[in-house]
Amino acid sequence: MPYNKSELLNLSVEEKIKLAEELWESIDTEQLPVTDDEIAVARERYEEYLKNPKDNMRWDEFRNRIQAKYGF
Repeated sequence: MPYNKSELLNLSVEEKIKLAEELWESIDTEQLPVTDDEIAVARERYEEYLKNPKDNMRWDEFRNRIQAKYGF
């Protein structure tokens, strides 16, 4: 993949941010690798859910609480 590294490093801060955003948006997040840490956290949360399923709430309930509290 040809690119001029020194030219990219000489971009303004605004141009670098825009380029980074465009690059990130071009990535298909479904293809990002899942780390062992992420898997461990997901397992831990699932196990907690299985122990206490009534202590949890559905996504729409959570979203409504956040919207009511913070206005977004």
